[in-house]
Amino acid sequence: MKCVGLLLVAVLGALSAADGANILGVFPINGRSHWVVYESVMKALAARGHNVTVITSFPQKTPLANYTDIDVSATFPAAMNTVGIEMVLKYLSSVFANQWFIADHQMNICRKAQKLPQVQALLRSDIKFDAVFTEIFGADCDVGFAYHFKAPLLSIMSSSHLPWSYDRVGGPDNPSYIPTIVTRAAGKMNFKERMINTLYYIYFKLAWKYYSEWPANELLKENFGPDVPHINEIVYNTSMVFVNGHFSLDGPRPLVPNMVEIGGIHVKPPRPLPKDILKFIDDSPNGVMFFTFGSLIRISTLPPNVLQMFKNVFSRLPIRVLWKYEEEMQDKPDNVYTSKWMPQRDILSHPKVRLFMTHGGLLGVLEAVHSSVPIIGVPFFFDQPRNILKLVEQGSGILLDYESMTEDILYNAITTIINNSSYAINAKKLSKRFKDRPLNATETAVYWTEYVIRHKGAKHLRTAAVGMPWWKYYLVDVISFITLIIFAVLYLNYIVLKTIYKKLFKKTVPKKKEKKN
Repeated sequence: MKCVGLLLVAVLGALSAADGANILGVFPINGRSHWVVYESVMKALAARGHNVTVITSFPQKTPLANYTDIDVSATFPAAMNTVGIEMVLKYLSSVFANQWFIADHQMNICRKAQKLPQVQALLRSDIKFDAVFTEIFGADCDVGFAYHFKAPLLSIMSSSHLPWSYDRVGGPDNPSYIPTIVTRAAGKMNFKERMINTLYYIYFKLAWKYYSEWPANELLKENFGPDVPHINEIVYNTSMVFVNGHFSLDGPRPLVPNMVEIGGIHVKPPRPLPKDILKFIDDSPNGVMFFTFGSLIRISTLPPNVLQMFKNVFSRLPIRVLWKYEEEMQDKPDNVYTSKWMPQRDILSHPKVRLFMTHGGLLGVLEAVHSSVPIIGVPFFFDQPRNILKLVEQGSGILLDYESMTEDILYNAITTIINNSSYAINAKKLSKRFKDRPLNATETAVYWTEYVIRHKGAKHLRTAAVGMPWWKYYLVDVISFITLIIFAVLYLNYIVLKTIYKKLFKKTVPKKKEKKN
């Protein structure tokens, strides 16, 4: 309790030390790929002079001006290199199992985090916040902080546009031309793709209710009091949603004013590479390929035959390979360098990197796009297939299916990108479009956050569609009324015409002549 008291004193001291706004970030999630996006926004606001307090599993290693951590990492250690390929293929690769998994995961984090002494101390304090940030991912179980502190709610997605993010701001999400995040389609969809996309659209609407909204509403009442309003009353008052996407990659779609794209906000200027990695790259006569399956999946858990396939293919290549691999590798090819950790952003920015082979995680894809590096994607779950398909559509990537991949298929894909300059050319064009903005991603996030604070929640940005029942949104009542009128008019015309017809063509029955006696 003494530590909690000292923490609270530090928070209060920080909030009173400067003239900036007081901002709370509620991000207890222990996924590194999520956190780097949220951290980028929080740090940018602190650098701007605002007083930022963050509930986080990734506290800063060195003190940062205007920035205070509420550290929950002891309860939620970082989930890095923890997932084996068996779990990925058995559970996460299913859209339906994945939706349950992410909802359950975030609900468990909320249940534990909101009970922690340091978080309870914050809730019992009399601190005033001008804005509260939460994550849009598996459940909205942290929006109670915005209600508790009576502050505008702003939310961030570490992914591109999630299907359950539109309703809170009344954004259009018509499945006829807007693919969901898991739909394996880019650009214009054919009939089959639109059918699958529509089914996903309906599924996500229903699954969000069952797995996320209803459990989160119960938790909200449990931790913030029985008098707290229904969770949707808070969620539908969202002032701003930041999306880690950009139309140059995701394709154009209609966005309401309070849904703003900040894709690539985590991309920072490259730092010097470690000497051994730098020497390996610089000494390569024909350039290098960087191969990783991200911070979550352990490549070393792949079946031996798959690992051997990679070794056989890499040994035949005219280029060198940087391979993020968690263990000591037996029979490592001479042209391959392995390490448990590699500075992905810094490697991709090196001019001798000719190709990035990845599972299709969004952060790595955005870093490769920023650095004009073509991609070979071997996606496994959730948004990864579509992340790669978006590059395939623009001619800067190739998608390979893990289940059907062979040595020849992999070798041909790699050599195609090496030998066909169109991939590098298209990657440069895409990078140019991605970076061509009136404000960069960081400046955009800071501007719109300050806009919401200046305008006390900026309610004028919200469309009339927010909270509208589906039957009103889709004009079911209007269409029904018009249909009824049309049928009434048609029926009336039918009656009138029938009556006229009877009058005009009425048959006269001749009178029978009377017989004379």
